[in-house]
Amino acid sequence: MSDTSLVLTAKEKTTRHEYEAAEKLYRAYLEENKTDSDVWILLGDVLIAQQKYYEAIEAYGNAVDKDLKNPRYLAALGSAYADIHQYSDAKVLFEKAATLSGDFHYQYRVADMLGYMGRHDEALVIYALLATKYPEEAGLYKRMATVHTYLKHPAEAAESTKKELQLRIKAVEQSPNAFTWFTYADALSRSGQWREAKEAFLKALSYEENAQTYLRIGDALKKLGETHAALDAFAKSAAFDERDFAFLMELADYLTKIELYEESIRYYTKALDLRSVHADAWVGIAYNLLKLDQKEEAKAFFEMAKATAAIRELPWGDKLHKSEKTNALDAAFA
Repeated sequence: MSDTSLVLTAKEKTTRHEYEAAEKLYRAYLEENKTDSDVWILLGDVLIAQQKYYEAIEAYGNAVDKDLKNPRYLAALGSAYADIHQYSDAKVLFEKAATLSGDFHYQYRVADMLGYMGRHDEALVIYALLATKYPEEAGLYKRMATVHTYLKHPAEAAESTKKELQLRIKAVEQSPNAFTWFTYADALSRSGQWREAKEAFLKALSYEENAQTYLRIGDALKKLGETHAALDAFAKSAAFDERDFAFLMELADYLTKIELYEESIRYYTKALDLRSVHADAWVGIAYNLLKLDQKEEAKAFFEMAKATAAIRELPWGDKLHKSEKTNALDAAFA
């Protein structure tokens, strides 16, 4: 297979969520084309999709090393650092990307990192300045609402969400499509308007079917007390592409959050069918079993999770693993 064919085939496999196959093809290409930064980025993307964060950082880093002034490469590396909670490193990279490009989206990624670092006042200043300059950017008001909530400013949070909703409605009226309806529905859900959110998500679905929209419809249905209909929507979201490991993990995590523990275990198990060694999936199963008062089984899965972390050469105390789930399991089996 020629070098060009390797990349084209890898892109096709990525589109079909065949990430491991795509990874192998990209690596084969890069063996002979080590200076191709764009393909290092593509490799990083499929590694992120498999939640291989440290390998992705290495791939993105190779791209950055070969082109230190490419804002897209810097931002990709920054996002990967954010995925492993190294927000300070991510912030520096987003700052460089913003300076090089002048793209305000990188600027509010800087503010995002400040928020994750607990520096909410600083984040709010950046969002507010950007909102003054880009008053039609709905995403800024979404972020401002989040920060105001952390700062215990309920009136300001509500006002920011109100402004966001106005802009989302305007976008739907001007250009109705899957994206504008989805983002409007998302804003409605964050303001607690679940029935309206459900209808808006259904409108988004009428333009384009995808797993995320089914998931959010299920979320709205669950909030409305329609549990059976919600479970049906969750099943549709999972069935949309049964090979999408990252989405199955997201769905299972969400089901844990809303206390549907048995359903969550089912989807963690489906994820493990695709990738048998994954600490976070085993942690999820262990936590759900603990909540179901099946402590012996929970302990067994917890031990497997810790062993898997060791295989990945990550200490169990690594911040990537720390969560409400791991803290509860540590406490239960100390």
